[in-house]
Amino acid sequence: MGFFSGMIIGIAIGITLIIAFAKQESTRSKRRTDLAKTIAKFARLTVEDSRKLLPENFYPSWVLTWLNSLLDKIWPFVDEAASELIKNNVEPILEQYRPLILSSLTFSTLTLGTVAPQFTGISIVEEGSGPTGVTMEFDMQWDGNPNIVLDIKTRVGVVLPVQWLENPP
Repeated sequence: MGFFSGMIIGIAIGITLIIAFAKQESTRSKRRTDLAKTIAKFARLTVEDSRKLLPENFYPSWVLTWLNSLLDKIWPFVDEAASELIKNNVEPILEQYRPLILSSLTFSTLTLGTVAPQFTGISIVEEGSGPTGVTMEFDMQWDGNPNIVLDIKTRVGVVLPVQWLENPP
């Protein structure tokens, strides 16, 4: 008797789990389809449509709240990527124009800081856009705390660290 009741309960639980899983996958599939349709609609936007959505005037900072909150969240990753990009592009230029009395110019520390920039306004520029694009101007304020240290190594072997301070004491 206990075996049969356990088997019936097990089958009932199994069928319930299968139905719940199928319903969840159906809901997930519908959400993904709706998202794909929305993205496809944005892809079909023409330049004229985007100009209608974004008229030629200035948008205040409260319109950009979502962009600022997003930038705050991704800033550590942007900082790391931008710092590496700056380092990889600037060091070869410094090496190219390095005086003969120096043996190397390298960044020992290069970070843009922990404070993300804030967008304070946006406007659409009509003159420079052309027929195939929309030009947007962003007003930005950045009160960051960058940490930039350039190591200057002389031929004698002396390393002179030069730190950039935004507001020296």
